[in-house]
Amino acid sequence: MDPFVLGLLVGLASAAPLGPQNAYLLQAGLQLPTTRAWGAAALVVGLDVSVSLTGALLAGRLLSAAPGLRVPALAVGAAVLLLMGGQILWRTRPRRRPRHLLGATTSEGSPASWSRRRLVLGALAVTWLNPSALLDSSLLFGGLVAATRLADLPALVLGLCAASALWTAGFMAVLRAVRARLVERARCWVERAAGAVVVVVGVRFAAQVFGAL
Repeated sequence: MDPFVLGLLVGLASAAPLGPQNAYLLQAGLQLPTTRAWGAAALVVGLDVSVSLTGALLAGRLLSAAPGLRVPALAVGAAVLLLMGGQILWRTRPRRRPRHLLGATTSEGSPASWSRRRLVLGALAVTWLNPSALLDSSLLFGGLVAATRLADLPALVLGLCAASALWTAGFMAVLRAVRARLVERARCWVERAAGAVVVVVGVRFAAQVFGAL
C-alpha cells in the first residue's frame, strides 16, 4: 500500500473514537464563535501532529529504555483528565434559576469564559498531557515507523499529519453546521456526555496506575 495512504488511514482510525481530544473540540465547536472555534481546531492539529511525531520517533524508544516512566505518565495524565472532565460536568450541572432568568444563558458556558489561557491549557491537556495520546503514538505510530522503509518515511509521516488535519477540520465543520440547530438544553447534554467521556478515560488510567502499584 502507498505509504501516504497507509499513514492517512491509520491516522484517521486512531482519531475517530470519542476521547478527550474530540470532547475538547466538541465543547469548542458548540460554545465558541467561528473564528475562535477554528483557532482551537488549528491549535489541536498542531499539538496533535507534534505528539504523533514525537511518539513515533522518540517516545517509543524512551519507554523501551525506561519502562518505569509509564506509570508516572499515566498518573499525571489521569489527574489532568479527571480535573478537565470534572470541570466540564461542573459547568454543565443542572441549576435552578429565578423565573426572570429562565431562558437566559449563563456566563460559564459563554464564549467570554473561554480565555486564551483556558483555550491553550485545554488543548495541551488533551494532547501532550494525555497519556493515551502519548502511548498510542509511541506504540502504534512508532511500530508503523519501525516497519516502514527509510525512503517511505516522509510520505508516511505526511499521511499521519494529513489525517489529523482532515479529521479535525471535518469534525469542526459538522459541529458548526449543527450548532445553530441545537437548543441550549441539547447542547448542555452533549457537553455533559463529553465531560463524562473524559472522566471515564481518566478513571481508566487511574485504575491502571493503582493496579501497577
